Amino acid sequence: MLRFGRRVMGVVAGCVALGGMGSAMPAAAGEMATPLAMASAVQAETPGAGSLAALPSPATVAMDMMRAGRAADALALLDPAAARLSIEGKAGKSRLYCAHNDRVARGARVLDGDLCDALFIRAFALTEVGRKADAIDALVELTRLSPDYPRYFVELAYAYRANRQPDLALATYTRAVTIADAPANREENRHYRAAALRGIGFVLVDRGDLAAGEKAYRASLVDDPASAIAANELKFIARKRADIEQKGG
Repeated sequence: MLRFGRRVMGVVAGCVALGGMGSAMPAAAGEMATPLAMASAVQAETPGAGSLAALPSPATVAMDMMRAGRAADALALLDPAAARLSIEGKAGKSRLYCAHNDRVARGARVLDGDLCDALFIRAFALTEVGRKADAIDALVELTRLSPDYPRYFVELAYAYRANRQPDLALATYTRAVTIADAPANREENRHYRAAALRGIGFVLVDRGDLAAGEKAYRASLVDDPASAIAANELKFIARKRADIEQKGG
């Protein structure tokens, strides 16, 4: 599912695979250059005292499994994360929160990073084994756990789009832009804002609204001026217009 342009095999705008990831890895939010950059940055857990070797986290191991085309094995490894989330939710009355910055809502209980990463990779594994509805549910849960993190909304929007739910995709991409535009988040979320705008552009062009789609793609270039995806999409729009004018003439 790696995407290298909207018009290739009917899929969406492209992405760059992480180190030999290959087509076995679903590229949710493929409008972004590295769809699993967060997961790849997961730190190894520190083993008990006296051990010389670092033990990789479940999310890291699962990502390696998915690179090898073993999505079902990755899912089996990560399913306990969902069970743990349920346990965490019953452990107290405070709202659970996956933190990605220092701004945490008052009274929220912050989940550890490994659990959040595992939940994130699990959503990709669900997509890869064909459980699209479950993948969407998992991403909806992540947006609830981290409502000020645009990455999850971009991923969810792509899942809606892949599931042929363009209205939900458009609304979710728009929500991602709104979050990324917040003054407190603007600079650190430039990449996700650009990705969301490209997603908006894709949906609008698919609907035949070339002018609005072009506007969204051009807006994305403010935050990602070197985007080959946006450049290719703008060329596609220009060709589409030319074809329409030729037929009309």
